[in-house]
Parts: sequence; C-alpha cells; structure tokens
Amino acid sequence: MHAKLVVFFTILMFVVPVTAQDVNVTEGCITNYSADVDYFPEKAEIVNAERFAVTYHNHYKVISVKDAYDGAPSFDYVLVQCGAPAPPAADFVDGAQFIEVPTGDIITLSTTQLPALAQLDLLEHLVGVDSAFYISTAEVVDAVADGQIAEVGFGAQINIELVLNLEPQLVMSYGYNPDTDAHPVLLDAGVFTALDASWRELSPLGRAEWLKFTALFYNREAAATEIYNTIVSQYENARQLAASVLEADRPAVLINSFLGYADAWFIPGQETYVGRLIRDAGGELLLAGEGSTSSQGLSFEAVYEGGLAAEIWLVETFGVSSQADMLALDSRFGDFAAFQSGDVWNNNADENANGGNNYYEWGVTNPHLILQDLVAILHPNLLPEREFVFYQRLARK
Repeated sequence: MHAKLVVFFTILMFVVPVTAQDVNVTEGCITNYSADVDYFPEKAEIVNAERFAVTYHNHYKVISVKDAYDGAPSFDYVLVQCGAPAPPAADFVDGAQFIEVPTGDIITLSTTQLPALAQLDLLEHLVGVDSAFYISTAEVVDAVADGQIAEVGFGAQINIELVLNLEPQLVMSYGYNPDTDAHPVLLDAGVFTALDASWRELSPLGRAEWLKFTALFYNREAAATEIYNTIVSQYENARQLAASVLEADRPAVLINSFLGYADAWFIPGQETYVGRLIRDAGGELLLAGEGSTSSQGLSFEAVYEGGLAAEIWLVETFGVSSQADMLALDSRFGDFAAFQSGDVWNNNADENANGGNNYYEWGVTNPHLILQDLVAILHPNLLPEREFVFYQRLARK
C-alpha cells in the first residue's frame, strides 16, 4: 500500500469514534464513556401500548407514562446507562426521576408485574411485594415463605421503614387515587417509584406490551421484543382462526353475573379489554355498549331480558365452580339458556388457595393464552384438543 494511504488510515483509526456497540449492557456499568457511542443498540419499539413511550439518547433513555389514573400528570423517568453522566435535570420537567440502568433490586406492588420479571429472567432482583396472599407465580410464593422476599403492605399504609431497609433501586407501583396510593408516600421518602399503567390499556396486546416497560429498566429490550413478538404471533393466529367463522356462526356471549353487594350486573363495552377479547375470539358480546370503552352496571331485570337466550355464559365470578354455586347466589340464574345447556364457564381454573386468580396475573402478559381458551369455548371445532389454561366449565348441578 502507498505510504500516504497507510498514514491516512492510521490517522482514521485514532480520530473516528466508535458510534455503536453490539448489544445492550445488561450487567454492571460501562467504562471509558464516550458521548459518541450509542449504548442502547437494542431498542424497544412500542407498537400497541398507548400509555407509555420511550425515546433514546445515546447514553440515556426517557420513559413517559401518561394517563396512569384519572387526572394524572405525565410521569417521566430518565434511565441513565451506569458509568455514563446523567443529563442535566433542567432539561426535563419538574418531578422527573433519574435512575441508573441496568438497575438492581425491585419491589413490586401488583401481582400483574410479576410475570414480566419471570419471563425476562429477573426474579432474582425481586426483594419485596405488597402481599403474597393472591400471588400465583410459584417461585415468588416460595421465596416469600422462605423469607427471601418481604411483604411491604398496600397503598398509603405501605411500610416505608421496611422498604427503606430493603434498599430497592426501583419500586414498581400503580395509581388509582393519589390520596390513598403508595407512590406519593414512596416519593416523599426519596424512593424511585415507577407507575405501571398497564391496567389502563384497552387492547390485550397493548397491556401485554408493558413487559417492555419492565425490560427498559434492565436493558433487556432484546429479550422483551423476542418474547412479545411470540405473544403477538400466537394471538394473531388465534384471532385469524376465529375470524374464519361466518358472521352467522358467532355465538351470543353473556358475561359476568349480578353482584348483590353492588346491586348491579356489570357488562363491559365493546371496546374494553374484555370486549375486544370476546370479539377477537369470534363472539358477540351481549348488552355491550357500542364503541364503549367502559363497563355499565345493569339491573338483573335488564340482563334477564337481554341475555336470557345467550348461547355461552362467562360468569367470571369469584367463588363459583359449579352450577350449584350459581343457584346459591340467585335461583333465577337457572332460567338462562346457557345454564340449561351447560355452556357456563368461569376463568378460575388456575386459582390459589386464597382465591388469587392467575387469569389476572399470568394472563396480563400472555393474552394469547386467554384468547386460545376463548376460541376453544366459543368454537370447539377450531381447537378441539385445547387444554384450558384459565377457563373451566362449571360442574353440572
């Protein structure tokens, strides 16, 4: 090679910065920080979730959570690659929280947050939960029993002293009412607290995508994307299978039951999480408000008139495993067509001794399993060999 070219390429070797690394750092900190390096080459793309977003900035990323509860402001979390400098706080809105990633020990305050930790192989970082009473994830139940994971309590009554003693880098909470929630108390104590608003998502796949929210704090975007893509693929396969059914063959579905203590029978709207699952499974949800994103409480008489002839009944009622249990609640349930044909189902096939229902835990990040159950219920010929995960047919009286 010509001598001048050798000198030219030698100079390039020293002055051209490395602009990327191959993978995210999932353990420990970086060394020799350079502002020109993209430290997050494995990025999360948010496809279906509507309540959070993430932007990347070489050595830090910013998560924004919106509409975490009625009237909630935007919550911003600045995730700085460990070993890199934090950006100026003045660049962000007041109240933005800063945390180094990959982070370490975590406390979760909802059972719905546990499946993401399990699927991302992060349970070793879990040091506390609100209570183990309703938890279904076996590894967590065992760890609490062995004293490896602490129970820190609920809402504004959370045991702050215990939380501080556990020294978590991250507490994952949720919001309903700031006057009674845990997060204001935690923030006042100086504990980094992230709000999980997955329960506000209307689409099943949007709710499941919050596993990427958890992954962002541990730089596990690549693993989360792979897991989520599999969930989406299996969900879409089940949905397309149900979509092959003719409109005339879509069964009428009644859902829930009359709750005496609330004096109402709650029917979810067509565009709610449940409404979309029923539609995607090839069913027609009776009495659902057209285009509605909320549930409405109806009288027993209104549902009796409008739902008596429903072909399938998903009771989704606590403490019900047989038709006798239903009749004990109200003898008029025996008049419904689905009750008489024996096509009454509950989502409590995987329930712990305390009534903790895995439908509301593992099902959150695995809606494809719920949908597959529903397709098998509504159209048995499409999935004749289905081994049900969450649903079971009520035992005949």
